[in-house]
Amino acid sequence: MTTSRRTGTAFADAVPTAREQLESIPEAADWPLSERLSAFFFILLDAVEEVATSEDADTPSGAFRREASGWFSPFQDKLRETLPVIGASSDVSGVNRWLAELAPNRAVVAETMVQLIQASLEDDSNERERSTALADRVLTVLSSVWSTPIPSQVVDVLRYSIEAGYLPLDRLPIIQSWFDTDESQASDEDNSEEGDKDGN
Repeated sequence: MTTSRRTGTAFADAVPTAREQLESIPEAADWPLSERLSAFFFILLDAVEEVATSEDADTPSGAFRREASGWFSPFQDKLRETLPVIGASSDVSGVNRWLAELAPNRAVVAETMVQLIQASLEDDSNERERSTALADRVLTVLSSVWSTPIPSQVVDVLRYSIEAGYLPLDRLPIIQSWFDTDESQASDEDNSEEGDKDGN
C-alpha cells in the first residue's frame, strides 16, 4: 500500500477538483445555495467514486471508509476548508457566512456530506434512487439552515437594542470592536460606491 493511499491524499484532491468544476459553470456563481451545495455534492461524489474505484475496484465504499471518512482525514480537512467558499451565495447573508466559517459548523456539514457519500457508495438500488433521494432531502435542510435570515434578524435586533440604549453592552471590548468593524466596512463600501460613480 502506498503512502498516498494511507493518507487519503487522492481523496482530498477530489475536493478542489469538484470545486473547480462547479466554478467552471458560468451561471453557478448566481445560483441559490440549495443549487450550489447540491451541485457541489454530486460533482464531488463522482470524483470520489472515481478515486475509490481506482483504490479498490471490488469495494470502493470500503476504500472511502478506510482512507477518507475519518474525522481527521485529509479529505475531511479539505472539505471543511472548502465549504465556506461553496456557501458564498447571493442568498446567504454576511452573518450566516461568518457562522458557516466557524469550525464546529463546518465540521458538522462536512461530516454530514461524508455520511451521504458513504451511503451513496454503498447504495445498490436502481440508479442509487434511495441515496439520491436522501441526499436531496438532507442537502435541502442544510441549505435552509445555512441561508435562514434568522441570525441576521437577531443581530439587527441586538444592534438596535444596544444603539438605542436598551442593552448597555456597548462598553464591552468585543461589542466595541464589532461596531468598529461594521463602521469600517460601511465606510469601505461607501468609498467603493463613490469610486464606481467617479469611474462611470
